[in-house]
Amino acid sequence: MNYFYLGPDDVPPSTPVDDALQRNLDQAVTRYFYESCDRLTQRVLSRGGWYLTTCGTALTLVVICADRRQNWEVLKYLPSLAKYLKEFAPTTNIRIYPPPGDGTSLEMRFKLPAMSR
Repeated sequence: MNYFYLGPDDVPPSTPVDDALQRNLDQAVTRYFYESCDRLTQRVLSRGGWYLTTCGTALTLVVICADRRQNWEVLKYLPSLAKYLKEFAPTTNIRIYPPPGDGTSLEMRFKLPAMSR
């Protein structure tokens, strides 16, 4: 059953086992995503905090920028990041948090076109 279409009251409660499986999935996807990136994209990611999450209906890359320079580099690499993310899921999000005091976060959604039959 696909629980994404049910309301929060209609979904069974999560258990500690569910939470552990979710963490393991997130860690595995994070490792494979990083390894699939080219060297320059890995370098951009390594300069700051980032993680992947599979909660919800899309794979989401969250990048936390420590300074304006890193924020600018991440923005320049958005197409590259989206390309690598699309290898793992048809619908992906990238959420970028700027340095503290430099505005609000930016979230972009990328969706592969539906295959024609």
